Amino acid sequence: MKVSKKEDFAILLMTVLARNFSDKYIPLSFVSKETNLSPLFLKHIALELKNKGLIISREGINGGYRLSRNPGNITAAHILAAVNKVIVKTACDSKTCRIEKDSCICLSFWNGFNRQMLATLQNVKLSDIARL
Repeated sequence: MKVSKKEDFAILLMTVLARNFSDKYIPLSFVSKETNLSPLFLKHIALELKNKGLIISREGINGGYRLSRNPGNITAAHILAAVNKVIVKTACDSKTCRIEKDSCICLSFWNGFNRQMLATLQNVKLSDIARL
């Protein structure tokens, strides 16, 4: 199992926003300086997080991003689900598997694993990740 850059960076972005949680909007340039991540890649991730309702954005001189709610009400599962559909992607999903999907034992195993992992990640709050 490998954590993608997108998942890793989404956690980092959300952590910076959590540590600066207020009504103030945080520019991606600030997040980029704090994390040493590309502002362009952060922008793509921020859009996905915004589309899932985890962050709010505002354009203009005082613009940027902020959390849509308290960091204690956002879980790691929310963040990962916003940027990725599953934790473990199977060969069936990428269409490289040689076994028919209907008779693949691995598919049901990994789907069960994903459900259990997401259930566990529901207990990990962003406030815990950000050490607030």
